[in-house]
Amino acid sequence: MRQCVFIENQSIWTTLMQDKLLDIFYSYEYVHLNARPEESPGLIYFQGQSGELFYPFLKRRIFETRYFDIITPYGYGGPEIVGELTKQELADAKRSFRQWAMRNQIVSELIRFNPLTENEKQVPDWTEREFVRHTTSIDLRPSVEEIMQTFHKKNRSMIRKSLASDLSVRIGTNDDLQTFIRLYYQTMDRKDASLNYYFTSDYFEQLFKPTPLCRPLLLIAEWQGEAVGAYFVLLGQKYAHGHLIGCERDEHKLYPNQRLEYEAILYSKAAGMVEQHLGGGYKERDSLFESKCRYTGYRMFEYHQGKTILLPHIYEQLCERHGSDKEAGYFPEYRYQETVLSR
Repeated sequence: MRQCVFIENQSIWTTLMQDKLLDIFYSYEYVHLNARPEESPGLIYFQGQSGELFYPFLKRRIFETRYFDIITPYGYGGPEIVGELTKQELADAKRSFRQWAMRNQIVSELIRFNPLTENEKQVPDWTEREFVRHTTSIDLRPSVEEIMQTFHKKNRSMIRKSLASDLSVRIGTNDDLQTFIRLYYQTMDRKDASLNYYFTSDYFEQLFKPTPLCRPLLLIAEWQGEAVGAYFVLLGQKYAHGHLIGCERDEHKLYPNQRLEYEAILYSKAAGMVEQHLGGGYKERDSLFESKCRYTGYRMFEYHQGKTILLPHIYEQLCERHGSDKEAGYFPEYRYQETVLSR
């Protein structure tokens, strides 16, 4: 039986990823960047006869115990297959992974599957799957004129007005990071966002560094010599991800948000991307999701999560000791109180 290999070494990890058509979330740099101090990045790798399986995650100690759980980093991930694996090879990979998890005292596993690659369908027996909500994406394969026709008519109007105004958009550099952070924080303040969305300056500095799977693009919108908007886009090998955006209040009707999305499409198409993924909302069909769909023509993709309890007895003990709320639907349940307090 073929075995999974657990990898922590950056050099080995990066070598395995070389020339593989994987999304931005699979590089060591991305996973490490999204690790908190108490979390460590890891990669499960399985090689079959005609394909390979890649599964990066964060391993987290559970409070002050000797147990751990694993979670995919911010964004999307989960087991992704390059090439093809037979049913027997997939069964071997799952069995080998579970054996590794047992040896390492892994209590639970949470996977955020990738809506664009639909990798939950590649590994149907890996875990219990649950549909969470839809995401939406701009198809970049048609011409710019055809793409614009999928926009809501108000968005088209705002973009045309912005193009006719004195607002300009340029590619940002390291010198613009503090400007982006200021605009982004202002936007989060207006939205009364959770503290989880206030990423540190170091996070943005590291995010701006290219990785083997990602080229960051920072767009800056300026008016009368002042930055009024900024957009972080992550360019992968096939997919662009609209990551984070920040704008000042649009008192002069310059429409920097809409203009930045339009300019990002131009840059992403020129870079050879086939999708510009805008993600979803906080809840299914909420106002944030609806605003994104005004660019995409309601092209919707299913976002699934995988939830596995690997050590049921220990899981129940942890829930009893640290509290849980089954109606909240949070997983793992024993971290629910911790998450509520952090917010």
